[in-house]
Amino acid sequence: MEIILTKGEQRNTLLCKRNDGTFTSANLGPEIPNHDIAHFVVEKKFHLTKGFYGNIASGMTIADLSDKDFIKNLDTESWLAEIMTRNLQSLGNETTSIEEYPELITWEASSMENIQVPMMSLTQIKELKSEYLQLCSQWNSIPKNGQLLLHF
Repeated sequence: MEIILTKGEQRNTLLCKRNDGTFTSANLGPEIPNHDIAHFVVEKKFHLTKGFYGNIASGMTIADLSDKDFIKNLDTESWLAEIMTRNLQSLGNETTSIEEYPELITWEASSMENIQVPMMSLTQIKELKSEYLQLCSQWNSIPKNGQLLLHF
């Protein structure tokens, strides 16, 4: 699946083109799409097929995944992806450390049923952070109306 983040004059957009040619898109507003980038990095690195982008690849829409009632029934892997994504953003912002990252994931996941936290080495977490920061930097250097293209 192609993920296209477009930097607009006032607003940014997210477009996901599935392998079958269908697509879903959303207006992200003026915010930097760090959360969407973090989802990509986490889900790709840990092969999560039922996270945000995995669900989109399987046919769900961004609107579906923004609906509070809809997301209540998602697979626990979706919740794991969300937990890991939020904490990757904290790692990128230096509000948590590489050593604390797996502890925070495990702690937050323990409050939910049936979430299987993957094993993570410090090397993997460093790579995760590095890729996230590199993609965020790449996004920041893109001019207005430019795009960041990712493959999931």
